[in-house]
Amino acid sequence: MHTKVSRKRYIIVVSLIVIVFFAFAVNLFNIQIINPQQHRNTAVSSVKVTVEAIRGDILDRNGYPLVTNRQVNKIVFNYESFPTSYDERNKIILELIRLFDKNDVEWNDNLPIEIKKGKLVFSEDRENEVSYLKSEAFLDLNYYATVENCFDALAERYNLEEMTMKQARNVASVYYSMVKNGFNTGRNYEFASDVSSELVSAIMERSDLFPGVDLQIATEREYADGTIAPHILGRVGAISESEYEAYKEQGYTINDVIGKSGIEAAMESELRGANGVKLITTDADGNRTEEYLVEPVAGNTVISTIDYGVQKVAQEALEKGVKSLQTSTSRDYPMSGAVVVMDTRNNECLAVASYPTFNNDTYAEDSEKLNSDETKPLWNRALRSTYTPGSTIKPAVAMAGLEEGIVTSSTKIKCKGIYTYYEDYQPGCTGQHGYQDVIDALYNSCNIFFYETSRLLGIEKLNSYFTMFGLGEKTGIELTESAGTVDSVALRTSKGELWTPGLTIQAGIGHGDNQFTPIQLCSYVSTIANKGVRYKASIIKSVKSADLSQTVSENTTQVLSKADFKQAHWDLVHQGMLLVGTQSYADFSDVPVQVAAKTGTTTIEKYVNGKMIETYNGFLITFAPYENPEIAICVAVEGAGSGGSTAPIASAIMEYYFAEKDMTENEQQENILLQ
Repeated sequence: MHTKVSRKRYIIVVSLIVIVFFAFAVNLFNIQIINPQQHRNTAVSSVKVTVEAIRGDILDRNGYPLVTNRQVNKIVFNYESFPTSYDERNKIILELIRLFDKNDVEWNDNLPIEIKKGKLVFSEDRENEVSYLKSEAFLDLNYYATVENCFDALAERYNLEEMTMKQARNVASVYYSMVKNGFNTGRNYEFASDVSSELVSAIMERSDLFPGVDLQIATEREYADGTIAPHILGRVGAISESEYEAYKEQGYTINDVIGKSGIEAAMESELRGANGVKLITTDADGNRTEEYLVEPVAGNTVISTIDYGVQKVAQEALEKGVKSLQTSTSRDYPMSGAVVVMDTRNNECLAVASYPTFNNDTYAEDSEKLNSDETKPLWNRALRSTYTPGSTIKPAVAMAGLEEGIVTSSTKIKCKGIYTYYEDYQPGCTGQHGYQDVIDALYNSCNIFFYETSRLLGIEKLNSYFTMFGLGEKTGIELTESAGTVDSVALRTSKGELWTPGLTIQAGIGHGDNQFTPIQLCSYVSTIANKGVRYKASIIKSVKSADLSQTVSENTTQVLSKADFKQAHWDLVHQGMLLVGTQSYADFSDVPVQVAAKTGTTTIEKYVNGKMIETYNGFLITFAPYENPEIAICVAVEGAGSGGSTAPIASAIMEYYFAEKDMTENEQQENILLQ
């Protein structure tokens, strides 16, 4: 009985085995013989890829694109899945470099060590990076360590001894950047920034050779012209540790980019969209399919107040003017300057230029050189540099004297070339002007007239008028700006100094510790043009949806203050400035409208080649047309020699502006006639 049961069980087990093998055989025959293509296509690999949202565009006031985007493929190392062993990492990195070099595609090679004629050398003009390489944060070598010392330390740390010099140098470059950029949990390393689709496919098809090597689809900023308004448009960059801590609650990741300066930073919340997630599937034949798991949402479009044409002309005129003055004055040090152009009807900035400048297109490769450049091309002089304004302050002093009854239209003060009111302090004038009324004094920029007016006003009353014109205060522009200072008793006391009568009269001609920015001076002359109405300055006109179909927000004109001064007093100040604009400078003769202006010159001391020298800054403030003002301009040039020497810069801008205005009006008229 026992034998029969055992035999029966044996037959059942054998039968089951035969059935299972038969099923496998049938399935194998079906896969390999009957329908191999169908089953081959079911063998897939899938990867989820973060798709960066398209950052919003930045346009000029007329819709001209200043900053847009282009899509790029990035090859990144994913920290969570990238091997930890140096030997495994080295194989992956070497093969990637070989593949990129074979396809003549650049990878991010930043090691400040090069091979020249078979020898290792430190890269030129990269002292900061060489210092970092030797520092405690990286190799922890002495500051005098040689290039061979650094290379040996890299080879030992990363197991590169068995490689050729070139291979070891290239692999070390990748490790250098991985450490410097903080390759760790949550922070991928970007091996290559702009990779063709063909090369991406070659890498993805061999994913078994590249564990932890991923594709990241991203966008990069693209500029219509990288030289146009770089200080104003700003730039984006990888989010820093401190920025990440501040922004992570808003959904930012450690791998995000963020606005670093200019409009890019000021309008970050509008320009930034929401990232998406894409599923990329590759079958056994290498065919790829893609589908969004989460659709990315593009950022909004920011319309700036900048006029591309005016900005371009302002930059060109500033550069040409500075270089011309450099040559004509034989300065043996680099000169610099700034220009601000505003619409007087709302203080929208049509142009903001700073010189020396830089190119946004090449910022990444030029950054170290730009940061170490003594001329400070990255510094926005128009918004952040403060200057003693010189005689450009005199229209405000004239208005203060008139409003306070210190002077009238008939008041005449005699100029003998020296101010003799104080026995122990007798400053001079630029000439002997004789009897000067307020119009003459503005036209001739007579110091004696304004010394006396300031003395009679006193510093407190004088400063109250400066404040009415917005001097020593921020203009309200959306970008980072300096506040400047108004010289005062309190300021001098805080510095341990005593206020003297001489400081009051010096304040009345724009000297002393009065320090104003070019944009403040432009807002100031705009306020003069508007007869006391001071608007908030702006660089943002509106924000629209990515497709421009909806207006998200629109900037409205804001009045910051309104000085209710007498019309007759405005007329006197305007007439004095009209004489300056129409009689003093032939440069304005080609401008098709009447120009009102005031210049200023201040003495400064600076070190040049180890010696203290004396030079002069030049300023010009102007508005036009005289009767119905539309634009205001401030020009500031360090080392110009005089304010008058900056007139060609302002006149070039005005000639362009009014020529364009006439052309536009003519086109509109033609369109009307054709209807």
